[in-house]
This record gives sequence, structure tokens and C-alpha cells, in this order.
Amino acid sequence: MYPRTSCYDFIKYYETIQVTVGETGTYTFVTNTTNTYGYIYKDNFDPFNLTENLLSEDDKSDCSGRFKLITRLQVNTTYVLVVTMTGFRATGAFSVLIFGPNNISLDRIGESR
Repeated sequence: MYPRTSCYDFIKYYETIQVTVGETGTYTFVTNTTNTYGYIYKDNFDPFNLTENLLSEDDKSDCSGRFKLITRLQVNTTYVLVVTMTGFRATGAFSVLIFGPNNISLDRIGESR
């Protein structure tokens, strides 16, 4: 579970997705699903140290819902996208649109429950 403190003070379920880029450049990750937060980590994601390797995050600090991450990613580097939802113990389907100079490969690592 991913602890949140900026908008709500409770634990969130999360899903982790490995991101592999085909070309170095600036990529934008946008969700079209409301009530989601997004985080990009370089190399790996440690749920016990949430700031380690954190490159970018967006939780719409006004708590309105959708995230938009814009970050520079390099080829031959592992990245992890972490997606959480705003509700207490909330789960559900979400989608993420990705824009950038080349294709991206996404591989589901897992989810917390």
C-alpha cells in the first residue's frame, strides 16, 4: 500500500508498471481516469522508501483527480510507473495515455492488495 499525506491521510492500493523507452526524450503520461495519482521512479520502486528514485509525481495537489507527468526518460534505463487512486481502499480500472518521441513498452509488475 502507498501512504498518501498531501490530500488524504490514509493508505492507498497501488499498481506498478515497468516502463521501457525506445528513444531518449521527454515523455508525457496522462490519465483519463479520475481520482488517480501517478509517480515515475528510476531503476526501481521501494514501497518502504517512497522518495528514493522518485523522478516525477503528480497528484493534482488540489485533489481534483487526474495526473499528468512530464519527464525526460533515457533509453536502456528501467523506470517504474506507480498509479494509485484517491479513495480509501479504492481499486478499479484506469488508463494512461503516453506521448513522446518513440514507442514505450509497458509491463505490469504487480499490484498491492
